[in-house]
Amino acid sequence: MKKRTPQKLNFNGLITFKLLGVVLLAGSLLSVWPGCKDGSTGSASAPSRGGRVRPVALEALPLKASQHAMTNPLEAEVWKHAQWFKLAKGRSSRIAGVHTKISAVFTPADLYIAIVATGPYQAVGNVAADKLWRQDCSEIWLDTSRKQNGTNFFELVVSPTGRTHGVWHRSSTAPTPTSSGAPDLNHPYGLIPWNIQGLSVKIGTGIWRGHSAATTVVKIPIAGLPRPLRFISKSGGRFRVNVLRYIWRANPAGRRRLAQYSLFPVPPESQAFAPYLMGRLALISSNDANLALRR
Repeated sequence: MKKRTPQKLNFNGLITFKLLGVVLLAGSLLSVWPGCKDGSTGSASAPSRGGRVRPVALEALPLKASQHAMTNPLEAEVWKHAQWFKLAKGRSSRIAGVHTKISAVFTPADLYIAIVATGPYQAVGNVAADKLWRQDCSEIWLDTSRKQNGTNFFELVVSPTGRTHGVWHRSSTAPTPTSSGAPDLNHPYGLIPWNIQGLSVKIGTGIWRGHSAATTVVKIPIAGLPRPLRFISKSGGRFRVNVLRYIWRANPAGRRRLAQYSLFPVPPESQAFAPYLMGRLALISSNDANLALRR
């Protein structure tokens, strides 16, 4: 299954193939906007500091002015008191000793996502940025657009060494599943490489569950996202999100196989075609934080 084969975008009959100017012109018609509630649902366990699988929503807590999020999440107080959620294994993900948990906090200007991962997590070599996803990595998917229907969403690939590659996914129509319920792998969309101004990554190590762990904290400046995805970061915002972990291994025949772990379940290599399967990202207030931590 190829993840990013379709790359055509229709605008009033015009077939566009990675035409940045046309796409940016269309995107410039939208401006910064406040977040709104979405109607998605979930059948998940309540979040906890220990990390539960498949949360109803990834709840980002507000970051106080005196706190610093770009620190090792296994050591810093701000992350010790945050909510953590485990990434669930896919049916093909059966690698011993692999555990991954994530958490999120926010300020009016930035969204921070922390990832703690145990097990084999090999650093990538000198590969092209657009091939980072074909190596061991994490992926952060965001739909912070006004409609949140999958016509605009962002993919950020983060390697174990801190290399990143951002891509703006844009489509003229909302992706929908086929009649069988599977993602429509023929749905056309545009791929626009995008460098987020002010993006930063903090890499670290530590011990989690008695095993060596790799830690990553990603700072995503909201103003650096493509214009249709910019929003006012404040309590009450409701957006779309998913976080994936990819581990690639070769079988005895030499063929590479993907083990995928997901915050919200999605078929392997299919998130680009199924943005409607993203879960919810909820920016909660300080008053809600204490209640959320007790749940």
